[in-house]
This record gives sequence, structure tokens and C-alpha cells, in this order.
Amino acid sequence: MISTTRFSRRAFAALAGTAIAALALSGCSTPETSSGPKTLKVWWWENDDSALSAGWNRAVELFKEKHPDVTVEFELKTYEQMQQSGQLLLDSNDAPDVLEYLKGNATAGVVSQAGLLTDLTDVAKDRNWKLEGTAQDVGLYEDGIMGAGKRYGVTNYGEYVSVWYNKDLFAKQNIKVPTSLQELEKAMETFSGAGVTPLALGSQDYPGTHLLYELALANMDKKAWSAYQQFEGEVDWSAWEKAARTVQDWTKRGYISKDSTGVSAQDAGNAFAAGQYPMFVSGTWWAGSFADDIKSFEFDQFLFPGNDQHPGSGGNLWVVPEKAKNKELAYDFIEITMSPEIQNMLGNKGAVPVAGDENAITTPIGKLTTPRFNELLNSNDGGLGWYPDWPVAGLNDVLVAQTSDLVQGNVTPEKAVEAIKTAYEQGKPTK
Repeated sequence: MISTTRFSRRAFAALAGTAIAALALSGCSTPETSSGPKTLKVWWWENDDSALSAGWNRAVELFKEKHPDVTVEFELKTYEQMQQSGQLLLDSNDAPDVLEYLKGNATAGVVSQAGLLTDLTDVAKDRNWKLEGTAQDVGLYEDGIMGAGKRYGVTNYGEYVSVWYNKDLFAKQNIKVPTSLQELEKAMETFSGAGVTPLALGSQDYPGTHLLYELALANMDKKAWSAYQQFEGEVDWSAWEKAARTVQDWTKRGYISKDSTGVSAQDAGNAFAAGQYPMFVSGTWWAGSFADDIKSFEFDQFLFPGNDQHPGSGGNLWVVPEKAKNKELAYDFIEITMSPEIQNMLGNKGAVPVAGDENAITTPIGKLTTPRFNELLNSNDGGLGWYPDWPVAGLNDVLVAQTSDLVQGNVTPEKAVEAIKTAYEQGKPTK
């Protein structure tokens, strides 16, 4: 990944304005540890059937073994809850000690700049945490910009978006894994001709925006990517217009269902797992549940054909609120999630560990996802392209709305990209 310039970080400071200053005033004080029985409050939003949830529940068990005098209070949140209300929750006197939080400028960047997160730079050094590698860049922020600076979070897993596919349906239509966008379109044409909608897509949720971004990345080089993600130069909006036209064209051809605008990510993934669609463009966070739930057909994955870069990064963050009451216990918990037992467990269940031993990851799903992530992480030709909503706050809602309108045919590709561009320009750092 290309490191963010100092100019961009200084510029981003002006973006936050009065709201950030107000949050900072209320979030900078550190409460004293309360007396009485010790409690560790932990929050995350991963579903109970996910590999991450399994790994983190095991981390809780190990924590309890090491701290038999500590009560662990766990609360399951939702991704949407943290996306919409994370700042308020962190600024509360009832904030947890450690929680899963969203990475990126618009989320962890904003609250770190507001003084709502504990600086973990010295903690990581004192405890000798091994956090080398670009996957951990998602925990570094300077003036709210991700990629360098002080450490405000730690990730213990990685992720990337690929095309999950039904091997049985591919074999039935005598379709080989496509190696180019043209071959992918030919495969979808074959499925459509057989009366099968090729793509499971939840257009009202992140799968729609991830597909749009995959198609935009198909028309970007590293310079164009850096301009969009890191404000280094002028953004090539023609790449996005080509992507928008392709989404609309694929819908007209029957490769995407117009009904997908009412479908969530979870429902789209469930439909793929039920064998209703040959392909599903989504992330490795599905790997564990697919491995557990798909029994009626064989599945596999391939990277979006023809692309050098793919949506992905280090995973979401473990952060410690500045108002946490038991920070040392929080550090102990984070440390456990980075231990070999938890890292290798995540890998074997289909999650992508950032510090796992590939030789200890022996399950078929682990052998599928972990080596590929490491290849992307170490790629010199492209690799992990982050996510489309990261540059500025509020961009995710605009991307979802415009992708949905494209599928419905309610907007032209030019108008959709103009709306995305407007939101981007309004939120980007100023000189």
C-alpha cells in the first residue's frame, strides 16, 4: 500500500471542524479504574456462526482462565449500529473496555482525531506486539488519515473480496473459471441463456458497492487508486462511469436481478449458499459459514478476473476507548486474540489470520483463503485495494443508493457517478 502524504494528513484536520472539536472536549479525559470486582466489557458485531465469533469466544475463555477474578460482560452489537452511532457510544461514560470498530478515515480516523480512542503505540511497543506488515496499517492514523502515524487499533485478521462460485453449476454448463472480464461476461451470458440469474447481489447493502468498486478497479492503475483513496492527484471518474454503465448493462442482460435492490447482504449470501445462484461477489468473511452450511454442492472462489487490485485490507479493529475503565485488561484480551492458538483457529475456520502459521492451517477452507490473502498482501502488482467508502464520511450511503438506482434503472451512469463525486468532493480534505 502507498503511504499517505503528510500534506493530506494536515489537510484532513480541517475537514472534521467543529464536530470533532466538540467530541474531543468530551473524550480526552481518562477515568480512573473503579474499585470493587473487576469487569471486562467486550463488544463485537460478528454473527455467532462466523469464524471470527468462534475465535473471539475462545479468546474470552482463555482470558477467563488467566483472569479467574474478572467477570467478562459481552454485548453483541450490529455493524449498522457501530456505523451510525459509534462515536456516541465511544463518548459515553458506559463505553466498553475493548470493542470491534470500523477501520478507515470516516470511522476510526474520525474518532481517533476526536480523542475518543486510546493511543496504543507505546502499549504495542512495551508488550512487544508483533504488528509488522501492511495489514496492520488499518490501525494507524495521523490527523484522521489511515495508513501511518500513531496506533489506535489492532486487527487480528485480514479480508478480501472475491467471486464465490458454485462448481456444480459451472460444470453443468461446461463453464471454466474465467480469467478475464470478457470470459466472465461470456459465462454469465451462458447462465442467463439457460434461465439462471448468474449473480447473487444484495444491492441494498455492501455487495452492490463492492461489485461497482471491482468494476471501477478494472479501469484504475495504482496512480488512479491513490488519487481516489489517498487524495493524491485528481480522481479518474471515468473509471467509475465505466463501472456504472457495466452494472446497468448487466442488469439489462439479466445477469443481475432488479429485485436485488430489496435484498440485504445476508440474504444474498444465504441465497448463494442455498444453490440458487452460480456466483456471489463478496468477502472472505463468508468463508466459515459457507464451509459449515453448504452441503449440497461444491464451492470455490476466484479473484475478480483481470483485476490487479481487489477490495480488501487488514480487518476491522480492536480499539480501547479513552473512557475505558479497565485498559490493562483490554490489552490482555487483544494480546490473546493475536496468540498462535487464536490465529491458527481463525485460519482453520475460514477467517484470514494476520499472524497465523500456514503449516498449522489444515482445513480445506483455511488452505483456500489464507495463502491467497498473503499473496495479495505481498503483491507488487496490485493487491489489496481497500474499500470504496473509506475516503470520506457518509460516502457509503451514497454508494449504496446510487448502485441500487443503477440496478433499478432510475438513474443514468453519469448521474450516479456525479452524485458519488459530489459526496466525495464535499467530504475530502481541503488545502
